[in-house]
Amino acid sequence: MSKHISFLAVPAHGHVNPSLSLVAELVRRGYRVTFAINSEFAKQVTEAGATAVLYDSTFPSESNPSREWPDDDDVVAAQRLFHDEFIAVTPRIEAAYADDLPDLVVYDIGAWQAPVLAKKWGVPAIQLSPTFVAYEGWAEDFGIDLEAAPDPAIAAMEAELEAFAARVGVDISASEVKYQPKRCVVTIPRAWQLRGETVDERYTFVGPSVDERAHQGEWQAPGDKPVLLVSLGSAYTDQLDFYRQCVEAFTGMGWHVLLSVGRFVDPRDLGEVPDDIEVVRWVPQVSVLSQASAFVTHGGMGSTMEGLYFGVPMVAVPQAVDQPLNGARLVELGLGAHLPKDEVTPEALRAAVSRVSSDPQIAANLAKMRVEIRAAGGARAAADVVESYL
Repeated sequence: MSKHISFLAVPAHGHVNPSLSLVAELVRRGYRVTFAINSEFAKQVTEAGATAVLYDSTFPSESNPSREWPDDDDVVAAQRLFHDEFIAVTPRIEAAYADDLPDLVVYDIGAWQAPVLAKKWGVPAIQLSPTFVAYEGWAEDFGIDLEAAPDPAIAAMEAELEAFAARVGVDISASEVKYQPKRCVVTIPRAWQLRGETVDERYTFVGPSVDERAHQGEWQAPGDKPVLLVSLGSAYTDQLDFYRQCVEAFTGMGWHVLLSVGRFVDPRDLGEVPDDIEVVRWVPQVSVLSQASAFVTHGGMGSTMEGLYFGVPMVAVPQAVDQPLNGARLVELGLGAHLPKDEVTPEALRAAVSRVSSDPQIAANLAKMRVEIRAAGGARAAADVVESYL
């Protein structure tokens, strides 16, 4: 019988999508893969070759509209989002696997239930990080005093986490669960990692892998105009004023503009738009980026990595979380532009897109990054790490 590998992740695109190519690669190698997730992502994981193990989630979604994404500067609310998910779903996932324990667990950074359950099951666990990982001197760089008392609200959550784990029979610290993986595969290239040369041997950088995403469908450019994709991802898309600025900025630019407005904004609220601007709620992003000449993005790590994978010059308009870091990194490495959201104007948007799409140095830097991404090994290299633990 083939070995059984379980994937655990929080149900959000930036946390599920980076794992799909690895799922497909492990299935190709003959492993039986299950993926614990909610129904919103069942199709995606099934098409990658895994068996979906479904549970009800507390995360914001169309089926859970009462839960909202926290504001970009509310660290406690962000921690609460993951904490509540951990408390709610750990027993559900444990019960779902009671008669079919895995031989190994691969888990997303937000799936705090994974190290707890893996320890209880007595199986190895490998973290899959789609974003920056800790490096030597990170606390000093971000002005964090590791000796200071933590925020009382976060301290209370961590105490609850440890007490909860103890009740299910696992002795584990909150720090182990949240910040200290024993082994980690990182789906960004080392050149993108902040101070990547200082990251220790627990972390293997394999770069992004872009799966076919058949569930998203295909998109074909309607003509021979250069294509500009505008998307703020899946979470922070309630930005009608921003989309209006984009229409003003890119009208008459001579491009085909694909403007994705997400689930919160009705495209009709933009009024009449010119023929060269296509307004949609959702795009098959991988398919579009394979044809795009520029990308205006929120700078989420998933979208940023997909842009780099295809060598598309980007203009980052960060909204939250690690997105400002990614915007700054694009500029630092000469791969695009960073436009803070409070500095957005139609003129600034148009100028930024014109510059990044015509700068020969940006084009050269993107080509170099594409070479590094492919050399990192992607899903094949990640699967090698997983196999070494089986």
